[in-house]
Amino acid sequence: MADNTLQQELETYYRWFHQHPEPSYGEVETTTRIAAILADHGIEILDTGLKTGLVAKVTGQGRQAGTGHVVAVRGDIDALPIVENTGLPYASLNKGYLHGCGHDYNLTVALGAALLLNARREEFAGEVKVIFQPAEEVGATKETPTGAVTVLNTGALDDVEAYFGTHDTNIGEPGEVLISAGPDSGAVDKFRITIHGKGTHAARPNGGASPIRVAAALIEGIQSIAGQDVNPIHPRVVTVTNVEAGNTWNVVPDTAFLQGTARTSYPEDRTVIHDRLQALVQGISAAYGVTGDFTWEFGAPSVINDAEWAALATDTATELGLTVKPSKPTLGGEDFSYYQAQAPGVFIHLGVGNADRPMHGPTFYAKTDAIAAGADLLATVAERALQRLGGDN
Repeated sequence: MADNTLQQELETYYRWFHQHPEPSYGEVETTTRIAAILADHGIEILDTGLKTGLVAKVTGQGRQAGTGHVVAVRGDIDALPIVENTGLPYASLNKGYLHGCGHDYNLTVALGAALLLNARREEFAGEVKVIFQPAEEVGATKETPTGAVTVLNTGALDDVEAYFGTHDTNIGEPGEVLISAGPDSGAVDKFRITIHGKGTHAARPNGGASPIRVAAALIEGIQSIAGQDVNPIHPRVVTVTNVEAGNTWNVVPDTAFLQGTARTSYPEDRTVIHDRLQALVQGISAAYGVTGDFTWEFGAPSVINDAEWAALATDTATELGLTVKPSKPTLGGEDFSYYQAQAPGVFIHLGVGNADRPMHGPTFYAKTDAIAAGADLLATVAERALQRLGGDN
C-alpha cells in the first residue's frame, strides 16, 4: 500500500488540478503542470508532438521477467463546461469549467502511478508508458477526433501490449474497486434520417406525401428495434432525440428530419441495430411513397475488458487490501476502447463516494481518501502485467 507521504502529495496535486479545469484540447496549463511534476522526479517525457496531453515513460531496471515488454496506463485530463457549485475551498478558478467527471482524480492517479513506478525501477523489468490523455469528453468528429485517437495517431504507443486505465466512480466508496471482464461501457453511435416527401396544403393532404407521417412511423419502429431485435439481456438503447418538420400550421412540408443515438455493449448488437434501422428507413419510406436518407456515424466502440487482465487486476486489488466489487456495464461512452482495439486491457473503476452528487453535474467532486491506493493499484498492475508478459506467472 502507498504511504501517507504519497497520499498527501497526491492530494495537493489533485486540488491544483481541480482548481484549474480546462476544456478538451485546451488543457495547456494542465499539461504544463503534469510535465513539471514529472520532470522534478526525473521521469522521461516522450516527444509525441501532442499540443496538449503527454506520454511519459518509466523503464524498469530489474532483470527478471518482463524485459523487452511494454504496457501502458492511462488517465484523462480534460474538464467539462459546467459552472461549479461544490462549495469546496479549492473550487475552480476557471469560471465555467469543472472537473465534473473526475478527470482531475484520474490524472492524479496516473501521475501517482508514474511516481511509484519510477521509485520502483529496480523492482521490475520492461517499460511502462503513462498516458495523460486530452479530450476524452470532446464531441468527436472526423476533423476533431477523440483524445485517445489523437494519442494513438502519434505512433508513441505502437509497441504497447496491454492497456490499463482507471476512472473514478461515485457508486463506490474510497477503498472500493469495481472490475469485471467483458463489456464495461457502451458504443456511442449517432444516426440521422431525412425524409423527402411532397409538400401540400393541409386541407388537401392527398395532393402530397407527408414526411411527418413517415417520421412518426419511423419513431415507433425505431423504438421496437432495441426491444425485439437484440438479445434482451444485453444492455442497449436506441433513442430519438431531435425531430424537425415544417414551420407553420396549414402546410404539409416537403421534408422531415430526425436524429438520435444508439448505445450498445456488444459489437454484434451494434451491427444488428445499424442494419435494422437502415432497412426500416428504406422500407417505411417506400411504403409511404417517399424517399429516406440514412446516415450513421460510428463513435467510440464499447470498452470490453479482457478476462485475463481483469483477473490480474482483481487479484492485485484484493492483495493490496482494497474491496473489489463487480462493475456493471453502462451505456455511457468511454474512449479507452480505442486503446483496447490495438491491444487488450482492463478499465478499473475507483470509488470516490459522493453518490448524492451526480457526475457531470455542478456539485460533483471526488473524495480523495484512497487516491494513493488507486495509484498503487495502477502501478502494481502494470508491474505484474510485465511479469506475466515475460512468462512469470
